[in-house]
Amino acid sequence: MHEFRRSMQGFLQNKWQHTWVITCLVLMAAGWVFSRALLSVASVAIVVPWFFAGEEKRNIRNELAGILLMILPVLYSGIWSDDITEWSRTLEVRTPMITLLLGIRSMRYTVNQWLLVSIGYTAIIAAGCIWSLGMYVADAHAIDAAYLKAKVLPTLADHDYVRFSWMVALAVWIACKAWQMTSSRKAGYIWIALAVFFVVYLHILAAKTGLLCLYTGVFVYIMHLLWVRKQWKYAVTILALLLLLSVTAYQLLPTLRNRVQYIRYDFSLYAANGSAPGYNDAARWLSVKAGYHILRDHPVSGVGFGDTRKAVNDWHNSWHPQSLSYERFLPACEWMMYGAGSGWPGMLLFSAGIFLVLFATTRRNIVSVMIMLTALIPVVFDDTLEGQLGVTILAFIAFFVQNEPARPERK
Repeated sequence: MHEFRRSMQGFLQNKWQHTWVITCLVLMAAGWVFSRALLSVASVAIVVPWFFAGEEKRNIRNELAGILLMILPVLYSGIWSDDITEWSRTLEVRTPMITLLLGIRSMRYTVNQWLLVSIGYTAIIAAGCIWSLGMYVADAHAIDAAYLKAKVLPTLADHDYVRFSWMVALAVWIACKAWQMTSSRKAGYIWIALAVFFVVYLHILAAKTGLLCLYTGVFVYIMHLLWVRKQWKYAVTILALLLLLSVTAYQLLPTLRNRVQYIRYDFSLYAANGSAPGYNDAARWLSVKAGYHILRDHPVSGVGFGDTRKAVNDWHNSWHPQSLSYERFLPACEWMMYGAGSGWPGMLLFSAGIFLVLFATTRRNIVSVMIMLTALIPVVFDDTLEGQLGVTILAFIAFFVQNEPARPERK
């Protein structure tokens, strides 16, 4: 019986475990762009190999502790949440963090396996970009004009252009990391071309999240060249190229130019009046302000994650009754979301949890730091963990993209 069990475990590990996890990761990427149902199935099914894994299981103590710290404030706030349905949905949406951790950490990756998932991811994101650009070519004049009215280029991913721009920015760094890992010069050129394509697309889409992830990563790399590697010439050259890129893109791309003009106009209205009904960026700032006021009024416990949406609406009724219904959304900052839902204790637990997860998964190289910032920025400037897309993308970045297989010699 013992020999049979050992033989079955060897078969399960060697024959299907790696294929299962890699397939689920690629299906997840397809789910982000094309199908939420596919994303749901893949993000849960990926956990299966963990129950059969043997010596290949990775040590997940720190990552698991971080996830539990992030979930704990949501869990205990259910005690005083009146809307249990909303509370349970908020709790449920975070569970893929655990299944993805267990599934991805159930195996160790070779370079070829890491590259295989990266090829699948970048191919899917590239297909989404090409579809989006096709929509732009079909009606460029109307779309250019729409950028002056808070509209953006059509995207897949359920038209969530913020998350899609995040995925594209991530694709830039995955392409750069894959270029470092590949042993083929021809493949390296393809990865560089993909990275350039994604950078160009981010400027055409002109979504703030994607551009902020991109420019922050490049800026950190410049600082690394200056202070760590002492390569001043390279740093100055990259900085000059970055400035040239931004100026050229602004001059040549109507979408980016109109987006900048819209943001400036939006900000001027808010600065003058304290509100700007119908303008997206002003509404996002008001959502953070609402979260802060809720935290200030309920500093110990918050109002409960189940009742945060209602508390935001009540705040608008009291302070900004002119706000339109679609502008009354959850705080566009995950820290303010935790503060409103669970008070200062919950915010501190969340801070400890997410930094523990990121610290445990970030390697001691500059590309890994750049990827970590790409994971963190949307959490700071959006309610990233309140939706399925944000949770699964963050887990994918932390638990898969930050893996460091051995790097081969280039031929």
